[in-house]
Amino acid sequence: MKKTLAKLRNGEPATIVAIGDSITENTFHTRGRMNWVSLLDEAIFETYGNGVCQVINSGKCGTTYEEALTRIDHDVIKYGPDLVILSFGMNDAGKGMDGIEAFKQNAKTLISRVREACNCEFLVRTPNPQVAPPGAHIQLGAAPGAAFDPPGRPLKAYAAALVDLATELNCEVVDHYTLWAQAKFTCHRPVSDHCGLWLRMADTIHPNWQGHLTFYREIADKFDTPRYFPWEDISK
Repeated sequence: MKKTLAKLRNGEPATIVAIGDSITENTFHTRGRMNWVSLLDEAIFETYGNGVCQVINSGKCGTTYEEALTRIDHDVIKYGPDLVILSFGMNDAGKGMDGIEAFKQNAKTLISRVREACNCEFLVRTPNPQVAPPGAHIQLGAAPGAAFDPPGRPLKAYAAALVDLATELNCEVVDHYTLWAQAKFTCHRPVSDHCGLWLRMADTIHPNWQGHLTFYREIADKFDTPRYFPWEDISK
């Protein structure tokens, strides 16, 4: 991402395209608040100035790397991006371990085609884990608020494949799956137990606005933007 960051720091026009699924597209899961793409756009605006960067959200619900190959000309390449942020995996993982090789090949093909057309940089994001809801220990045998892979959706393996692929293809990567799965929450009193990751979730798959704020904080360092926004400080 060195070229993109250099443009931002020098005040040169830059274009960033985020392509992904329903965890990228603006949806009701954030209840009208900004999702991670909008938060990144806001952070770049506040850090580098007005009119420096165009951030385009090409998220589409229910999609995969395979589906993205059918729309990259319209949703990515036509913008001539400096940086493309790839944010698939949740739906891809629904094909189980039998689909992982095709998944890796589709991701590799997408990166190759866009790179050839635009000579751009890439940031690969792994999906968040599914999160067990309150009462899950009864139905699923999983601790409430814990990351877990349900049968037929091996997200951990798909996330690991993306990390390996990003390394192989010289792309930046943020492994949200591992960051979330390893997150620790301390409750000093039972009454304050918020069920771990569940506070970040709108449902077992889709993060809410707090989850998207966590996403942003986990990618902020890649863009040299502050993890916290000025408007979050209510002490003044």
